[in-house]
Amino acid sequence: MALGVEVKKVLAAAAKLKGPAGNEANTKALVIEPMLAALGWDTSDLDQVVREWRVYDKTSLDYALMVGEKPGLYLEAKAISRNLDDKQFIAQAVNYANNDGVLWCVLTNGLTWRVYKTNEPVAMDQKLLFEVDLADVAAGSAADAVKSLQLLSRGSIIDGGLDLWGERVFTDTRVRQALGQLASSPPTVFLDAIVDAMGKPQVTEDRLRESIARVFDSQIGAASGGSHTTPSAPKPQLVGPPTGGKQEFALSHHLDSKPTAIVDLFERLDEYGRSLGADVTRRIRKQYVGYFRGKKSFFTLETQRQRVILYLSLEPSAIQDLWSHDAMRDVTEIGHFGMGNTEYSMRDVEQVAEVRRLIRLAYERG
Repeated sequence: MALGVEVKKVLAAAAKLKGPAGNEANTKALVIEPMLAALGWDTSDLDQVVREWRVYDKTSLDYALMVGEKPGLYLEAKAISRNLDDKQFIAQAVNYANNDGVLWCVLTNGLTWRVYKTNEPVAMDQKLLFEVDLADVAAGSAADAVKSLQLLSRGSIIDGGLDLWGERVFTDTRVRQALGQLASSPPTVFLDAIVDAMGKPQVTEDRLRESIARVFDSQIGAASGGSHTTPSAPKPQLVGPPTGGKQEFALSHHLDSKPTAIVDLFERLDEYGRSLGADVTRRIRKQYVGYFRGKKSFFTLETQRQRVILYLSLEPSAIQDLWSHDAMRDVTEIGHFGMGNTEYSMRDVEQVAEVRRLIRLAYERG
């Protein structure tokens, strides 16, 4: 049975789990285990799924998903009504896996599935790679939810699909942070390497430092923006003078509490949008981040926990040859915070090339 069909069946069962019926046992039996089965895990085969797996402190984890003789993934289950933002839940799931040398763990209440890479050298909440909310299916985002969920399939765990994606996302994030740190205070050897690569005519050190700061500005912001995946972080303070009568917010306002995969997508788009020309400026508003060519916006974006939503200043009727029915929507008559009549819903790095083409087109027509 197709995974999308199974997701819809699970949502129907979940809708009945209200009041006392929404306990952990019913959540496991009617929501979590059917999803595991749909992902290729045979819950009746102890060579694949072991319930109440004993962990390092002699307590039990809800599920160990086996690859050969060892767990490839730990899963900690909570009742459908429980809020997964509880730091104790996160620490419990991540620590169980990390202390047992298991690279991946999932924390879920059946509806929301959060995937953590346990050995990343970052704060606990920043280990979150991505999350999937099955309720997205009801909102018409079945394809996105299914694609992300498939990374938790038995085939993906065995073949290393989740490993490869996690490695890329976390490595790229660390590289951006390292570049940001280098750019904010470039050591002499870094400057010398750039001078050698640039050739003649030489640029003065002051001008070179200023240029590096401009080129790597988005990475500097990411590196110094704080723990962007901490749900309980305080609200950011307004920074800088108001622009055009509106107040600017810190970038962390849009990145805090977001999974690393979403931050990675944002940074890719942010870097690209700002690289299109010297006339591009970025404005960070409460509801969105806007990119302007002169005084005119050519796209804005919003970061959510499951996706990045872009609003492009492109008329839908003029780009039908570029239209992606799975990701794009005409919002000419639909209210939204961003500026632009073409909406693009982005979850996957594979969409980056397509989105960049649209951003460039919006910039060129601006």
